[in-house]
Amino acid sequence: MTFIPMRIDVRNIGTVVAGCLCSCAAAANGLYWANEGPAAPENGAGTEFGRSELSLTLPLEYKKRGAEQVSSSFHLDMSKFRWSGTTALQNDYFWISLPLEYRQKRGKNAEFLLRAEPGFMTDFNVLDSESLAMNADLIGRIYRRSGAFWQFGLTVNREFGDFNPRPVIGMATKATRDTEVLLGFPQTRIQTRWSNDLSSYVHLRPAGGVWVEEVKDQTGTFKANYTNWKLGLGGEFHWRGALWLTAELGQMRHRRIVATDTTGVQVKATPADDRYWQAGIELRY
Repeated sequence: MTFIPMRIDVRNIGTVVAGCLCSCAAAANGLYWANEGPAAPENGAGTEFGRSELSLTLPLEYKKRGAEQVSSSFHLDMSKFRWSGTTALQNDYFWISLPLEYRQKRGKNAEFLLRAEPGFMTDFNVLDSESLAMNADLIGRIYRRSGAFWQFGLTVNREFGDFNPRPVIGMATKATRDTEVLLGFPQTRIQTRWSNDLSSYVHLRPAGGVWVEEVKDQTGTFKANYTNWKLGLGGEFHWRGALWLTAELGQMRHRRIVATDTTGVQVKATPADDRYWQAGIELRY
């Protein structure tokens, strides 16, 4: 997630803590590579479970007129699982989407955000109506004179491992001159800027997924659901121009995987808490 302060044209409000305080549905422009585990399941099928993921987000369009702004981008996630001891999750799994965001200032100290991310969750063997899905956020923000804000709303996000609606609630503030804080759900994040070119952060967020797949030797389509929460510590370094290098290490919590093996039987497991790492390059402009 990008953590960039932005300015809100509100009377007597200066620099506002805002950029990273979006919901977990918003993705930073750039390229990332992440690796999880592998770890033995605490219970359920298999002897070892892990995942690697490649993520790409490219900006498409940005427009601003008066109190309104609209942006769009292209997003691609490719996941590969390693579930030893089972015949499930043998394909490559993709989430291909078009994130759209609309912002509107309301009065002197409020803002309305609407995000919609239609896309396909597929292994490319299946690409039909069952593969269609959409993440969505409906969020309101109330800004204070200090530049802090409260946010509240609803989110539907496949990174929870399903498409159930959940609340969005949070409080953002500057704890010190260089430290920005968001406390809330579904993401908590604390970031400290050491210079214009270097910052560090810690955050908690969901990082699972849902995919539609074709299973070898079986007829029809099947869904794979992965639940995962990540608690990570990371850093960001301004490399050159609009390019930033990022790296993150952390722990995974409350993991759950449900998929179908080649016999047509649904298999489940609760992978143990384990480490993950992530590295990437971001485009900020």
